[in-house]
Order: sequence, then C-alpha cells, then structure tokens
Amino acid sequence: MIIDLDIASFRVNFPAYASEIVYPDMLLNSQYALGKCYLADNDCTLPEACREYALQLMLAHLLYIRDLISSGQPVRVVTSATEGSVSVSLSEPPLSDGSWGYWLNTSPYGPEILAMLDVQSVGGFYVGGSYERKGFRKIDGGF
Repeated sequence: MIIDLDIASFRVNFPAYASEIVYPDMLLNSQYALGKCYLADNDCTLPEACREYALQLMLAHLLYIRDLISSGQPVRVVTSATEGSVSVSLSEPPLSDGSWGYWLNTSPYGPEILAMLDVQSVGGFYVGGSYERKGFRKIDGGF
C-alpha cells in the first residue's frame, strides 16, 4: 500500500513544523517523497500505522537536517558540550557500515526511527531463497 503524506497529522505530530509559511505543503510533500528513498512505504516489517509514523519521522529528520544546513551548522553528532567559555565536541562520521545509524542520530527524530526499525526486526532480515538460509547452515548441515 502506498502512503501519501497526511499533512494535518504531520503538523500535529511534529509541532516544530506546524508553520505553513516556513514549511509549505509543497516542501513537505517533496521531502516526504525523498524520505521514501530511505524507508519504503510498502515495507512489510512495519504495521501500517507504524509505517506512516516512521515516514513522518523520516520527514521530520530530513527537515531538521535541511534546517541545520541552511543555518550553516554542521550535521554531526554532538558528543559533549560546555556552557562556560562555550565548548562543543562533535564526532566525525564513520567510514564503515555504521553510517546509517550515525546519520539518523544527527537529529532528535532519527533515534526514534532506529528504535522502531529495531523493534520490528528483532529476528533480523534475510533475503530470498529457502527458509533454511535464515540459519548459518542448511538442515543437512551444508551451507
């Protein structure tokens, strides 16, 4: 099932993006479509209601990053901050497979997306083939 953005619901769920002047419907729809490149709207691992909310979370994540970039701030994970004499430490993005989690942690919305996906994929994912391929070996002991 293909999910279209329910703009009214999004603005209620994410009040930071409630302004129709700062965040017009056309911007929300274009970023929502972009978010579907990261989370498929027909992903069978999430229940329908959860899929819609996950896509809205991805939209909020993309808007947050867009706002950071337009204000000239780095899109990095803050590892520490001090107030007196202002000191902020940022972590560099990993060059390995951990980049998906790192990227999602650059906004306050990304960790919730990760949590939803982790809960729904507790048993892990497998691609095609027989059910035997979910394990390390086939039933007869071979690979």
